Amino acid sequence: MKVRVLGVSKVDYVSQRTGEPVKGVSLHSAFKDQNVEGEAVDNIFVSDRLGIVGISSIKPGDTVDVEYGRRGSVTNVTLCK
Repeated sequence: MKVRVLGVSKVDYVSQRTGEPVKGVSLHSAFKDQNVEGEAVDNIFVSDRLGIVGISSIKPGDTVDVEYGRRGSVTNVTLCK
């Protein structure tokens, strides 16, 4: 799914539920949705555990292609040229 990045924020906290660290970035994004007039917006979490090269270079205004796995979590993010 191609999305336009509106903002990027770092995520770094310890989960109260599991006690495990949660690290990554949140991509605040806009995208086309057939059920929305105009653009839909969402916050997409990308975990550092994925080891995606170049994730730190994504900035507001970039377009990225986000891939999701069977369970709906992000599996890959690619910067579109």
